[in-house]
Formats: sequence, C-alpha cells, structure tokens
Amino acid sequence: MKLAIIIPYRDRDEHLKIFISETKEILKMYDYKIIVVHQNDEKPFNRAKLMNIGFDYMKDESDYFCFHDVDLVPIEIDYSYPDKPYHLVTDVPQFTHFLYGGVNLFNKEDFIKINGFSNEFWGWGGEDDDLLKRVFSLGFNVNRRVCKHKSLYHKPNGPEHKDYSKNLERCRGVYDYQTEGLNTLEYVLKTIDNIDDNVVMINVTL
Repeated sequence: MKLAIIIPYRDRDEHLKIFISETKEILKMYDYKIIVVHQNDEKPFNRAKLMNIGFDYMKDESDYFCFHDVDLVPIEIDYSYPDKPYHLVTDVPQFTHFLYGGVNLFNKEDFIKINGFSNEFWGWGGEDDDLLKRVFSLGFNVNRRVCKHKSLYHKPNGPEHKDYSKNLERCRGVYDYQTEGLNTLEYVLKTIDNIDDNVVMINVTL
C-alpha cells in the first residue's frame, strides 16, 4: 500500500527541514511519498485547499493519505493503512486538548466519499471543524490512534484576518458537502521540485 503524506506549506523553511530530517527514520517501514504543497501566491493561506491539491496530485499513485501540518513532528506514530478516517494527534506535550486537525489519515475511497476538504476557508480557522462534519455526514465517528508528536514553535495565528468571521459562519452552518470540495477544486500547478527520492514540492497558485 502506497502512503502519500500531504503537507500544506508556505514560509516554514526551518520547520520543513526538521520535519523531513526527523521523520525519515519512522517512515523507513512504509512505501511513501511526501508531497509539500507550496502556495506560491499572495492570497491568504488556504490550508484545506492545499491538502485537496496534494490529494489530486497523488490520487492515481497512492492508496491512502495523511494530511499533515509541518509543525507537528511525529515521535511515535502508526501510519498503517486505515479502514476508516483516523485522527493521529493524541499526545503533544504543548497541548492539553485535541480537536480534529493537525494530522488526519484517510484511505482514498473515504476521502473521495466526503468530497475532501472545503476550498473556501481562507486564512485561519474553521476548516478542521468542517472536515469533521463531513466525516460525520457519512456516518463515521471520531477514531483516533494513540500517537506522539512534538510541536514546533511558530507565531500564533489569530482571528484578526478579514475572512475569520466568514470561516466561522461556514463551519457552523449546514450545507451539502457534495456540492463543494474535491469536485470544485481549481488551481494552477507552476513547478515541481524534487527535494529527494521521497519528497516532492509542488508550487501552486490558487
């Protein structure tokens, strides 16, 4: 089974170096590819859409997908093939509670069934709550594997950006998830950079 690890990315060079360096030993037991999806434009960061792009880029080559924030470095983790959606963030020393984001594991079929992430969450906040609602909408529960990560420091994000209230309104609302997501994804693939045999950065504009 081929694993694709999808990392939404912009302006985190040091984090990316640490992630790749410290994850290689853990990943030796897997057939994997890391896809770093670099948002190379001036628009607000769209984490969820970048993860959809990573899926779209690797969907014909991979059997299952781990959507992984670059600032969460695995220490002990189970990346084996999932029979249902799993959340893999259960033990991070810096955090006292866990929502649904950070590291999520899906097989290809289940991710297609929920129509991926929404593409409409610009800036910070909301996309993980929306993802969880998509998971619930198809009858899945919150399933977690006990895994351990360390969190790399970055300047905290906050609700000051102009789309924050729109994001909250969207994630709290109810809509047909099959009308927006993978099936409405649009982007431009600019360049592809091979970092090493198992790591590729794709540069995209939204």
